[in-house]
Parts: sequence; C-alpha cells; structure tokens
Amino acid sequence: MVSSIMPGATGANALGVDQRMARANGAAPQRREMPTQGDSVELSGATLASSRESVRAGLAHVQEALALVHEAQAMLVQVQAAAKSGSQADLDAALSAFAERLEAAISRGATLVAGGSVSVQAEPGAAPVTIDGVDLRLKAEPGADDVMAVSSAAEVADAELPQAVQRSMEKLQDAMTRLLDSVRSLEAHQGFLGAAEAASVRSDLDADSARLLALQVRQGLEKAGGMAIANAEPQAVLTLFRA
Repeated sequence: MVSSIMPGATGANALGVDQRMARANGAAPQRREMPTQGDSVELSGATLASSRESVRAGLAHVQEALALVHEAQAMLVQVQAAAKSGSQADLDAALSAFAERLEAAISRGATLVAGGSVSVQAEPGAAPVTIDGVDLRLKAEPGADDVMAVSSAAEVADAELPQAVQRSMEKLQDAMTRLLDSVRSLEAHQGFLGAAEAASVRSDLDADSARLLALQVRQGLEKAGGMAIANAEPQAVLTLFRA
C-alpha cells in the first residue's frame, strides 16, 4: 500500500492512501519514474513551500516509524527476559502492550509500520521519492520473511523463542538503518528547499523594490514636466530616486 504525502496538505489530509498500488518491503527511497525529458519547472515560492511541507510530513512519518522500531526492540528485550525467567504472564503482557501501541499508531495513519510506503514530493516538478516501511505487526504464525519472527501467541516453554527474538532483532536493525538513511535524505532535501525558498523570497522582494523604484522615477519625471534628464542638474536627478 502506497500513501502519498501531497504538497500543501496538513493533518489527516496529508496522507492519501492509494489502494491500487502495493510494494514489498526492503527497498531504499527511490524514484517512481523519471520526468519527461525537456520539462521545465518553475521554482516559485509556492511550489518550493509545497514541496517543503511534503518533505516535512514525510519526515514525521519516518521518525514515527523509527520510534516504533525502538519500541519493538524494547519489547523483544522484555520477551527475552520473560523466557529466561519462565514467566508467561510477563511474556503475554509485553506482547499485548506492544501490539496495542502499534495498532493505535496504524489507526492514526502510521502506514510505514504496517509495511506500507509513503510517496514524498521532495522536489518541485520531479518524480516523487518513495519510502518503504517495515511491518512490525505480530502474527500468530510468522513467516520466514516477516520482520517480527516472534509469534503473537509465543510461550516461554518454546525452545525456539530465543532464536526468534534474535532473528527479529537483526531484521529490526536492518530496518532502522534503512529508515535512518531515509531521514538523512529527506533532511537534505528539506535544507535545500528551505534555502531555495528563502532565495526566492529575496528575489521577489528585489523585484518589488525595482518596480517601486521605477514608479518613483516615472512620477518624478512627470513632476519635472518632462525635462531632459541629460541636461538636468545632478541634484535634480537625485531627487527622482528619493523614497
């Protein structure tokens, strides 16, 4: 499932789910398709601001996913401790608490931790950047490709439980590395867009100043009765440029 973070959208509307597209986990941020060769992009302040908002929303999703990966690791440590102590109650409590927090996050739109993807408009006019998530949900019968190898119905008496915890830890570490790479990439885009937007604002201000100056010159010439600038006294010319 791919979610698009649309430029300019905020809150719940920032995440639009497209059920027609599905992706497997494990790929780093990538372009969906290359823009048509020869296309021109106008880097206006509005388009830059929209892309920067899309990147900001994308960062929020990735950072939330990273926080939940940390929680998954903490839960696995609790599972390991319960297995050593032989406490089924502690094991059940750890699994249940994590599952509840994860489902609550998914219900709020945390697509990445359900194995979905988000699409970020990182650059105006360019193909969107796609960030793949990691499925942290516990399953009764985990498969070989599942990140969480610990069963939602795990028992402390299961001799394979420590190995399942170890496999889950390794896959979570890989997922964390990939998500951190996505954060660094998005932060780089965010820095560029912020600088470009600031430059665009300065350019707009300079253009406004130039138009104001031109208006002042025209008004000054009208007051001077259309005198020839070349023959005017220097001080008379300078008065035309006073604010």
